Amino acid sequence: MDDMTPVSNKLAALAQAIVDAADDATEDLSPSAAAALMSLKARGPQSVGTVAQLVGLTHSAAVRLVDRLEKDWLVRRQRRGGREVMVELTSRGKRRASTLQEKRIIAAEGFVKDLNPSEIGALDLLLHRLLDAVVEDGGDIGRLCRMCDTGTCDCHHLHPTTTEEERIAAAGE
Repeated sequence: MDDMTPVSNKLAALAQAIVDAADDATEDLSPSAAAALMSLKARGPQSVGTVAQLVGLTHSAAVRLVDRLEKDWLVRRQRRGGREVMVELTSRGKRRASTLQEKRIIAAEGFVKDLNPSEIGALDLLLHRLLDAVVEDGGDIGRLCRMCDTGTCDCHHLHPTTTEEERIAAAGE
């Protein structure tokens, strides 16, 4: 047995526990619907194709997802010249995405609440290294960060919506 196997197994178990807790926070929405709402909140209007890519669905499945979200008054379609259709959040969708984001963060905080400040600092450094490795190995940044609250995240270099000016400002902080 490799020395990393026990660590990898624990990491996988923790990842699953975090996913389960975050999924529980989505209430009646599917994880894909929750991810779509939070992605639209973070990035603004997107094409159905972009929503499909961010959420990890086929285009036809994303169309059906948008249909359901539109039926629930959470998103609306906007025609933008030609055949291009953009999907944007309604006011209700924005509130729902904010609530989902808050519940997701509360669920994640439950896993670190008993750590002391030194342990939290060490965990933060390790998380940065692990996330950097995902990106360096060709991970889809948009998909990785699809549910991130980019307003509170300090790994600006990972977020595709971060401008060069924001990265420079963050580095100077």
